[in-house]
Amino acid sequence: MSITERLANLSIPTVIITIVVLLILRWLLLKQKKYAIAKSIAEFAESLAVAMGLVFLVIRPFFVQAFFIPSASMEPTLMIHDHILVNKLVYRFREPKLGDVIVFKAPIEATPDVKEQVIAEADERGLEGAEREEFIKRECKRREKDFIKRVIGVPGDLVRVTPGYVIVGQTQYGHRYLESVLHGFATPNGPGKVKLSNGKVLVDGRLVSNSEIAAAVGEPNARVKVVPGKVYINGKAINEPYTAEDPDMEYPLLSGPRMTNPKWIVTKNGVHYVKIPKGKLLVMGDNRNDSNDARFWGLLDRKRVLGKAMFVFWPVTRIRWVR
Repeated sequence: MSITERLANLSIPTVIITIVVLLILRWLLLKQKKYAIAKSIAEFAESLAVAMGLVFLVIRPFFVQAFFIPSASMEPTLMIHDHILVNKLVYRFREPKLGDVIVFKAPIEATPDVKEQVIAEADERGLEGAEREEFIKRECKRREKDFIKRVIGVPGDLVRVTPGYVIVGQTQYGHRYLESVLHGFATPNGPGKVKLSNGKVLVDGRLVSNSEIAAAVGEPNARVKVVPGKVYINGKAINEPYTAEDPDMEYPLLSGPRMTNPKWIVTKNGVHYVKIPKGKLLVMGDNRNDSNDARFWGLLDRKRVLGKAMFVFWPVTRIRWVR
């Protein structure tokens, strides 16, 4: 964690202790009347105490807070090491809506490694029964992490996701295979992301022709058909220009260890949808195929939302509004 991130995320007790120390320092320095520099330092300590009080006890809890982007899950909208400002006031007046980029406290299901660590610590301490359960509950709550994702479904929405693929001849190929065989078309030092859109195949934004695709999979004379992955909301495919790739897996997940909660699934004309219930949100990363999001750990509780991502303020070359 960088120094700026540590400062931005100082705990309330630490802030209060620091303010008290600064005020005590101010009081002691003002008693040293024969030293002119003592008055200047005392005034600086007072100003710093007031500024910390405003920023950490008023502005940060209720208005705006700085956050650091630690992963690639929101690329290309937000890059690793971006520092952003989050509006913590906006959702006091309205609900999150489709397309909003939000910061929230992720449920412990989103970070199973953290829960495993807590359980291991409980075992190391020899805790049992109610004491063990209380320790695990308390520590999991304390160690919850802040996530940032985009709102894709709000209460009442019927949502489904279809995976993208390319058919060459009689064979169907998914994103992972396409990334491996088309890596030569990636930009220098680029991630080699394959995006299927409007019947076209793009690698890091560069168009790859059907003949190039056919040759890459070893069928140079075969017909190529591109089927992009899509997100459907209430039966209509939404336009997602902000994603790194179209989705490569279906949703809801009907089987496996991360299967979607059956109580959220509805079926119409043989097609499965997730119906977003009251008090829940479906959130996904813009880096759609490399994102640990609500498709895997469950719909997000509305009460966990901290605010709306508003502005990238660092690094200087990345300054922009978040859209």
